[in-house]
Amino acid sequence: MSIIIISSDSYPVGREIATKTAEALDYNFLGRELLTEVADKYKVEEEKLAGALDERPSFLKMGGKLRNRYLAYIQEATLGALLKDKQVCQGLAAHLYVLGVSHVLRVLILAEPEQVLQQYTSKKDLSKKEARKIMDRHNRFRRSWSEESFDVDETEPSHYDLTISLSQIDADEAVKIMSETISYRRFNPMTYSVKCLQDLELAARVRAALLPHFQDVKVRARSGTLVVGTAGLKREKRKRAEAIKAIAGKIPGVEYVEVHVMNDIFRQAAESFR
Repeated sequence: MSIIIISSDSYPVGREIATKTAEALDYNFLGRELLTEVADKYKVEEEKLAGALDERPSFLKMGGKLRNRYLAYIQEATLGALLKDKQVCQGLAAHLYVLGVSHVLRVLILAEPEQVLQQYTSKKDLSKKEARKIMDRHNRFRRSWSEESFDVDETEPSHYDLTISLSQIDADEAVKIMSETISYRRFNPMTYSVKCLQDLELAARVRAALLPHFQDVKVRARSGTLVVGTAGLKREKRKRAEAIKAIAGKIPGVEYVEVHVMNDIFRQAAESFR
């Protein structure tokens, strides 16, 4: 049940290596084809789901609250798929929300600079200065997007188990490195790590169900017990808590729901899960 999650500064490069890795290991490839399933389930345009993964919120394109809801739908579907055996996942931002699961190998693929440039500009014969400006702008965008969406800087190498630069290593060698690394004993699924993934999946299902009604909701899960945090006025605290419990309590796997109205209280309550 080991899992490889691949992120890259170039989506086409990351996808190519992810599909090759899945083929080499006889794993399932989990990519943006999943968005079709998500679009059907939640009656959302597939293009908007892809946009939520690629764009920052703006008044002219997609607002932050709507973007977060779409990302929650993608997260719920991705985590559900990752519960199955042998997955190579790429293009769904899973490296930002599959955290604390020891049988997951998170890999950062750094494409050759020219490959990154080809993705963001059609110009040719760029100077090194111009090329560097484009790459720096792209890195700032990805850092801001990941921090705004999941409070994680995806450009920080320390967030990954393995970083591979294609400047000196070709794609086939990168596949070989990942195939060897995932065989290490530390990436074997253990009872605790499987349970962590199950808890993440349950929390994602509950949050996806709550977001259409409560736009600022946060959810933590452990063994069927939920801690749900939301902001609200004191006078509506009981009503809001009852509404959340009514929705969450109907979701399979949920045994107990604890609701905290006020984000700071939620953070304190969440400490009990650490």
